[in-house]
Amino acid sequence: MTVHTPIETRSGGLPPWAIGLTVLLFLIGGVYLAANLTGDNPAFAIPGASVAAPSGDGEPDPAVGEALVAQNQCAACHGADLGGTDAFPSLLGIADGPVSENLQDLAAEHPDAWVALWIDGTVPETEGLDRGGMPAFGGDLSPEQIDAIVAYLRSL
Repeated sequence: MTVHTPIETRSGGLPPWAIGLTVLLFLIGGVYLAANLTGDNPAFAIPGASVAAPSGDGEPDPAVGEALVAQNQCAACHGADLGGTDAFPSLLGIADGPVSENLQDLAAEHPDAWVALWIDGTVPETEGLDRGGMPAFGGDLSPEQIDAIVAYLRSL
């Protein structure tokens, strides 16, 4: 025959330390949520590079553009030195205008913005153009990030 020993139960509810921990977690979560609702947080942080200034607040930072070019693996298609491959054009010297025929009309209509429009790829100006395998980055990159990439490419 087995003798069952009663287990003592707590009749006072949750221990004070559990209540205190719960309140602390809710407080921290509330502060975090409130801090992120302002919309002042940077869209993208890249270690070792300064944050690109929003359009209109200053010049885009080519160092941020260089980091974004590396992160988005542009060299995988455009070559290790971005000098182009058999299938993809060179990204060197784009300040002088496009070398690809499918970009020359875009550059004629938008001489200052054709590079940003091409990288974005989601804007009406690029509709119907043969992108030749170029992905549209407008859904993944902010306009400020695209401006930084353009600043970097124009500096090459």
